[in-house]
Amino acid sequence: MNRKIGVQLIVFISLFLLLSSTLSSTVKSIPPVTQETIIVDIAGNGDYTSINDAIKNASITDIILIKKGMYNEHDITIKNKIEIIGESPSNTIINCSGNQAFSLTSSYVDISNIQIINTGEFAVSIPPGSIGCTITNCIINTANKGVALNVRSSYNTISDCKLIGYQTSKQGVKITGKYNIITNCDMQDFTNGVLLITNSDNNQILNCNIFNCENAIDIRFDSNRNVISGCNIYSNLQTVKIWLNSNDNYVYLNNFWKNDVDAIDENNNTWDNGAKGNYWDKYRGNDINGDGKGDTPYVISKGNIDRYPLMTMNLPDVILPPANLIITSSKSDKTPSFSWSETVYSIGIKGYFVKLDNRPEAFIGDKTSWTTGISLSDGVHTFYVRAESIDNKSSNYSSITFTIDTSIIDTDGDGWSDSEEKLYGTDPDNPINYPEDTDKDHVPNQIDTDDDNDGYSDEMELSYATNTLDVNDHPLDTDKDGVPNDDSSDNKYIGDLDDDNDGLTDVIEASLGSSSINELDVKRLYISGQIFYLIDASQNGVFDVLYNPITTVTTGVERQNDNYLIDKNGDGSWDHLYNTIDGSVSTYSEEIPLPIITFIIVLVVFIIASIVIYTYLKRKPIKLIKTEQKREIPKISAIEKSVIPSAFDKKGTIQMITQTKSLLQHIQQDVEVYMEKLRRIEDQFIEPVSKEVGTYDETAVEKKKKSEIDEKVDELLSKFDNK
Repeated sequence: MNRKIGVQLIVFISLFLLLSSTLSSTVKSIPPVTQETIIVDIAGNGDYTSINDAIKNASITDIILIKKGMYNEHDITIKNKIEIIGESPSNTIINCSGNQAFSLTSSYVDISNIQIINTGEFAVSIPPGSIGCTITNCIINTANKGVALNVRSSYNTISDCKLIGYQTSKQGVKITGKYNIITNCDMQDFTNGVLLITNSDNNQILNCNIFNCENAIDIRFDSNRNVISGCNIYSNLQTVKIWLNSNDNYVYLNNFWKNDVDAIDENNNTWDNGAKGNYWDKYRGNDINGDGKGDTPYVISKGNIDRYPLMTMNLPDVILPPANLIITSSKSDKTPSFSWSETVYSIGIKGYFVKLDNRPEAFIGDKTSWTTGISLSDGVHTFYVRAESIDNKSSNYSSITFTIDTSIIDTDGDGWSDSEEKLYGTDPDNPINYPEDTDKDHVPNQIDTDDDNDGYSDEMELSYATNTLDVNDHPLDTDKDGVPNDDSSDNKYIGDLDDDNDGLTDVIEASLGSSSINELDVKRLYISGQIFYLIDASQNGVFDVLYNPITTVTTGVERQNDNYLIDKNGDGSWDHLYNTIDGSVSTYSEEIPLPIITFIIVLVVFIIASIVIYTYLKRKPIKLIKTEQKREIPKISAIEKSVIPSAFDKKGTIQMITQTKSLLQHIQQDVEVYMEKLRRIEDQFIEPVSKEVGTYDETAVEKKKKSEIDEKVDELLSKFDNK
């Protein structure tokens, strides 16, 4: 047998060596991928003068270096995994002339150190399927209602970028994807600084400055588990809005200040990390123990809270660059003026250094505005400003690119150029005669689609018969979502199906009894992952029923101090508890009724008694009791004689009977002890029943005991309600 195994082993090793040698002779090593560096220089001192031409001729992993200059190019499609590096975002500029700059149709494309201006719908687009791309240290100036970065894929990183909107620019970063990271970026003057939309999960927005936006961060349409941390969010109309079924997002260690509206959270999200929350300049709580956190939560909206609001700003250990940088002079002014927001640093700021284009920088002290003392030539220029701290640390530069055009002449100095006034039919020599511009957006009423800038187009206002020149006169829109409550009289516009934006249509609210214009009489809850709604059907500020939108069935709820008991499945028992303070929903079990408790106690005693009996039978010795009493044996018939035991059997039977009697006496003593214990336990739940003199009525006694037990239950429940 051993010899047979040895032969098999030798054959196996021989075959293995043969296969290995065959594979080694057929598999060739893969040569390394070549990587070339391609230089683009508009002055002609490189491989190409056009970025687009260089990209078309680049191979996988090539590096394209772009020298300084103004490159008038657009609609550049990148189809290979390449790296594009500009010389500096201050002087390597791509002018898109109202079009898109880049479309990254390949994964793992890296772009850095460039500036993109005059963009169209998008500056950079990353379509689905293009993953792992990075955009670093870039400046993007959008225009024409555009989006700076349109990300429709996953695992991309945007870092150290400055994104600048213009009037009605849409988003700084729009994400429809997962696991993307936005870090150390500045965003200003957008409708949304960051928009996460439609199943955008597990993205991170870290250490960003977002300001002068209508809404700093907007998370909507089932976008879950995203993180916002370490950001400075200020001077916005609204900070963070999380809505439309977006849950389990985390917002913590951010600074919120000088915003019109702090935050709106219509779903279930977390506003702290379990130890620290955020800084809110509107928080008015106290910090009695001096731990740097407020003693009371900061209420966000709809029951959501920051449990640990910070009493002071969460200041960084690095100096943030000056934010909110704008040019305050006209395009024709050859000595432009600039302003910016004060820089935040934990120790303090000594002042600012400024410079124009490649000229030397100058220290201007702690002022946050500056006017150049030299006359600039017509063309494109860049202004830079950085902060320096008391301990001599420096921030990165903030910059803004602008154009000087002295061909723009404004003879009467009314803010409208002569050419504009001629175009719109006003007098360029009369300072009080200029194009009518109700909302002061420098778009004359005659071409402005929303003259009063109230959010409702002039065409819509005409259909609803409201004043197109009065910002306070517009169609009734309870939830201010831009869709009026009702249909227009000319049927050109369909009214809002959910006037108060509480998640239930007006038709459903009418059937349930809640108000269609009061968002507070409906509360959306998530129970076991399903949406339910608490409904204030009586419109008195107290929820009355729970509505299941899937089955359209309502079940009972009951208010209990700051909580609501919920019967989710309609079986008459409370199974969940909603806490109105922290917005949590937890499972709930009702107390076991006293008759059940009594039954359990009796069962336990029975089990104990059984164990005692078993113990006596197995272990306890029993002394036999001898008796000398003689017993007469009665006469028996012949048939009975056949079953009479012998003398030996008689003696054993008598001994067994004697032992059994002794055992029963011991058991009786122990049972009496346990019955006494049972009576004591029972007395804790049932008041002693006085015995009536007369005939014993078992049914009446049982009824009385049941009544007394019910009264005791009611008393206990009342005590629980009063807690």
